[in-house]
Amino acid sequence: MRSGSGLVYLLIALVFGLSVAHILIMPVEQLMARQIRKTGQTDPLIIRNTIINTGYPISQWILGQKTMKEIIEESAAQQMSYSKNPNQAYTAGQMKTDTDFDPWTRFLLEEKPALLSAIFLVLFFGMPFVISFLAYNQVSGDIQSHGLRYLLLRTERSNIYFGRFLGAVIFSTVVIAIIVATITFYLGVKTRIYPAMALIGWAACGFLALSILMVPYIALCSLISASVNSPFLSLVLAKVAIAGVLLLALAGSIAWKPAKYLLYALPWGWQSHLLHPAPTHWAGAVLACLAYTALFLMLGYYRFEKRDI
Repeated sequence: MRSGSGLVYLLIALVFGLSVAHILIMPVEQLMARQIRKTGQTDPLIIRNTIINTGYPISQWILGQKTMKEIIEESAAQQMSYSKNPNQAYTAGQMKTDTDFDPWTRFLLEEKPALLSAIFLVLFFGMPFVISFLAYNQVSGDIQSHGLRYLLLRTERSNIYFGRFLGAVIFSTVVIAIIVATITFYLGVKTRIYPAMALIGWAACGFLALSILMVPYIALCSLISASVNSPFLSLVLAKVAIAGVLLLALAGSIAWKPAKYLLYALPWGWQSHLLHPAPTHWAGAVLACLAYTALFLMLGYYRFEKRDI
């Protein structure tokens, strides 16, 4: 909040998080409203199938189990089959039985509140792009204005560098808590699809996973902020680094499959595993996030300690 970047991040994160939730919840609410108008009650099976129909392609793409091309082709094949036999319903929930789902997808869509899982997956994909609006100007603005010279009369560089990083982490965690709590409360009160305890438990897991995910990206912004003199340049470089790794991996893998491993230059390759049902997977993802954080922080601090401010 000191430089205004915190307020900008708060607004962008809230708009993004709540917009994602609205887009995914709206079809379910519309279906429930139509059912109530026609029959006076809701059909849980149809609602469940609609949610799976929404969440299945999202989970398959974000988890890296299918490409967007494969998902589009599968959807087109379903539409063609439906046009040939319009009396048969071809929703994802009716086409695929529980045994057709892989264990990861089944865990997210069957064992956990599927609508909340779909929202978490989209937030996992989008929040790394949003976090740079908070963390880009940890020290670069003060380096540009030479304001750190006055702070160094009363404290050490390590206190400034790690203190700013810790402040960004705490603020990010609070904002994520607000977003997750708002979405969960709305799902519980407005839609009433899932039991309250199931929603609260899965929301707590999602909040923890999102909070952990943001830490290495904040550390990356710390490194960039300590390396340049301009806050604007720091923001641009953070955006380029975060988006560039993802785009290079996705585009490069089309021509050369091993290019997909570029995702592991940042937590992109690990982060979805924070929602994996197997303890070895999510524990490995947590350790990977901590390793990225330590690496970026140490590189950033080395740069900050050596440079003239």
